[in-house]
Amino acid sequence: MNLMPSCKDVRENLTEYMEGKLPLSRRMGIRIHLMMCKVCDGLLHTLQTLPTFAKEVLRAPAEAPAEAKETYDRFLKNIRETSKS
Repeated sequence: MNLMPSCKDVRENLTEYMEGKLPLSRRMGIRIHLMMCKVCDGLLHTLQTLPTFAKEVLRAPAEAPAEAKETYDRFLKNIRETSKS
């Protein structure tokens, strides 16, 4: 990779750039590229927001919907009745 990397070079090294695993010269080249290229900078921003987005999407709801609770209650009632038989 030259001092001024191409978009392809940036895409291939963006994760390592974010993790601080690249040598200083590569980090500087990518940083300069990101300041000049809105597409690659947007990709960096997207990658940086993914962990927060994933946590939000995968977070369990604070409370189960009423229908789920009713189904669960019926299920427990059914098990109790079956075990009495």
